[in-house]
Amino acid sequence: MMQTTSNPAGLLETLAQRKATLERHGNTLRVSPKGVALGLEDAIRHHKPALLALLARSGGTLTPEELRLCSGLTKDYGLQPLLLALDAHLPINGIGEQAPQTPRAYTLVTEPHQLEGLLPRLMAAPVLGLDLETSGLDPHQDRPRLLSLSTERGAYLLDMLALPRALEALRPLFEATTGPVLVGHNLKFDLAFLLKAGLWPEGRRLWCTGLAHQVIHAQARMPALADLAPGLDKRLQTSDWSGPLSEAQLAYAAKDAQVLLPLYHQQQEESRRLGLVRVLEIESRALPAVAWMGLMGVPFDPERWLTAAREAELSAQEALKRLDWRTNWDSPRQVLEALRRAGLELSDTREETLSRYRTHPAVAALLAYREHRKRVGTYGPAWLENLHPLTGRIHPSWQQIGAESGRMSCSRPNLQQVPREPAYRACFRAPIGRLLVKADYSQIELRLAAQIAGEKRMLEAFEQGEDLHTLTARLITGKAEPSRGDRQLAKALNFGLLYGMGSEGLRTYARANYGLELSPQEAEALREAFFRAYPGLRAWHRRQPEGETEVRTLTGRRRVTSRHTERLNTPVQGSGADGLKLALALLWERRERLQGAFPVLAVHDEIVLEAPRDVVEGVALELVCCMKEAMQEVLNGRVPVEVEAGVYEDWGVTSWRQYAKET
Repeated sequence: MMQTTSNPAGLLETLAQRKATLERHGNTLRVSPKGVALGLEDAIRHHKPALLALLARSGGTLTPEELRLCSGLTKDYGLQPLLLALDAHLPINGIGEQAPQTPRAYTLVTEPHQLEGLLPRLMAAPVLGLDLETSGLDPHQDRPRLLSLSTERGAYLLDMLALPRALEALRPLFEATTGPVLVGHNLKFDLAFLLKAGLWPEGRRLWCTGLAHQVIHAQARMPALADLAPGLDKRLQTSDWSGPLSEAQLAYAAKDAQVLLPLYHQQQEESRRLGLVRVLEIESRALPAVAWMGLMGVPFDPERWLTAAREAELSAQEALKRLDWRTNWDSPRQVLEALRRAGLELSDTREETLSRYRTHPAVAALLAYREHRKRVGTYGPAWLENLHPLTGRIHPSWQQIGAESGRMSCSRPNLQQVPREPAYRACFRAPIGRLLVKADYSQIELRLAAQIAGEKRMLEAFEQGEDLHTLTARLITGKAEPSRGDRQLAKALNFGLLYGMGSEGLRTYARANYGLELSPQEAEALREAFFRAYPGLRAWHRRQPEGETEVRTLTGRRRVTSRHTERLNTPVQGSGADGLKLALALLWERRERLQGAFPVLAVHDEIVLEAPRDVVEGVALELVCCMKEAMQEVLNGRVPVEVEAGVYEDWGVTSWRQYAKET
């Protein structure tokens, strides 16, 4: 036997002496022993995965000495996967003795018998790196090709094309309540494919390194894996994964899973040091629900949408008719000149500036024209490109952490910014036999702020079940029975002044959101009256230090900021986001109670489920229960939580009962 490890012929010579083995496996591969040897030599020289498949079938015939020879070849010829490929098939007194001293990369699993002993090994690991290579990015049209599972000792690559039932065989790995922590990067992507395959992962055993990085560093953007693992080559990410896989692809897939474990240990330690363990637990538990929501998508009626787009275009033309036809009202320069000719001294034509003169006929028509044109451009026929060709639904991309405060965001398309007008919301319509259950938290930001600030009058009002807007109206106006207009003013004050807005900002906010015109003197007087009514809020505002400061939500989510408004709104809005995600997590964990319902929308303080018509009332009760329980946990039970729910044919426009009576 040759003692050198630098010549592949040494291994060929050793294997050639085992004619029976080669003949047996040659028959399996349908090639002659000579062909096997030549194929092996070619595989070694060109780093092809055929070598791995051949040696994986050796059935434990290689001796420790031959394993050492293989080890040298793996080092000299870049075939580190070779030794790990043998790991699953050689006796403990063979490979087991050598494993600690030999470098290993991955085991390629292509045969059903290889799966038999794999599940116990994986379940015994404390943590596993997980990565899916797929034939494309769409779980509705594409399929998983390679599942990479990395332990501290090496990686296993499961070829889904060769093993179409591999995921089913590994079901306990994903669904059991106990088992290894499954670590992935942008794990939402992998979960969508697993969900499509019928697996229901246990959220308490998930760890997304992308989400963890965002939590630890309070970032709104999830970094790429290459950003967290310097030197990681991602060029093969977009290669063709649907056909035969090269050794380079296999090595790439193994590396993607292997780099996750050091990241996990580092992030775990950092999260403990920074007191972020609870936050990351919430994110992990919510992760399957967010993937579920994106996979299921939102029901949509394209014909209604086109009708709304046509009506917006007609409204824009009607507004344009009320304006001077000689002016190009899409040109800021010409608009400014025309309005100055009309007697308005304006510095610019921004909406904020124009809104001060909204009672002027030309300005009113211009603002209406711009609004309708914006609707046509943003929510016109082109929006239908978001419809999925197979499902006929909209499957947006939900960013679980889409803001530094921890709030979620949505893109492709952004459903969180769909206009509230009935013409648009009615387009999100449940299919036949199903309904939409919509529930939202009542005055949740005010409840959270009251606890964070320790504002006693607010806390007492919530404990007694009072409506805070009505209370504010009474305190500001002195009226025992405030009018509807007084309550609108109170809303502007409650929401506008909560985060440190000045009197001029209040004027702009009240005008833009509630159509209220306040003079500078009125705005200042109202602001002072508000803080006299709620001195705890003023004290909270004044307690904020100057300069860069770390702020925390009620669950411990952190953010470092130097902006005064962010020091105030982050603890409140971030705590609200934590509660909403915890509600999604509970819906996922109690999904059997939903009786076929699933989440389709999550918009800041609102969750919408799609449910079978015959169980919708029970689903509504379960949704309210989950939302209340989740936010009460965030608030530690100190402030009552109210959730308002309704059942609709669409997104909050056509009431179910009303619809039933009409039809």
